[in-house]
Amino acid sequence: MQKNIGSVMGLYPTPVTVCGTVVEGRVNWLTIAHVGVVDHGSLLISVDKNHELSNQGIKNNQTVSVNLVNQDMLEAADYCGIAKGAKTDKSNVFKYHFGELEAAPIIDEAPLTMECEVIDVFEVGSFNNYILKPVHTYVQEEYLNEKGKIDYEKISPVLFEFQNAQYLSTGKVIGKCWNYGKDFA
Repeated sequence: MQKNIGSVMGLYPTPVTVCGTVVEGRVNWLTIAHVGVVDHGSLLISVDKNHELSNQGIKNNQTVSVNLVNQDMLEAADYCGIAKGAKTDKSNVFKYHFGELEAAPIIDEAPLTMECEVIDVFEVGSFNNYILKPVHTYVQEEYLNEKGKIDYEKISPVLFEFQNAQYLSTGKVIGKCWNYGKDFA
């Protein structure tokens, strides 16, 4: 029997990302796990208004990078979520380069990075919610399958679970979509 535990957001875990922007010529990194797919061509990142420097960079530049985190990056990514960019220079936490978007730094070691343009922004409570369009997606070659598609089992992205404030690892593939339930009924 299910138990009512109140008005609790139960859609965790979500992927951990490190978002990169540039503010006054300096790169800043912020760990964001409030992310989601809006449609097949756009995504959402939700940034607490207390992260003033990151919000300033995203709003001023209208660009941001979204770097997927795997376990090799987790310690540095966690640090980027703890340290405030307004008080701490986080520009050297990761080695990085720039692609085509001038203010969306790409983490060299990230398994997957999307250079994104902001297409909309709206406030909900204490969060700025940015709807982003990926302009370019970069993937480390070792994380592509034989068909040239992203292999998330190899990437093994880290997941964030809010209720217990913990990180989770992803598991193995358990079935193929639009095939697994064919024989149900």
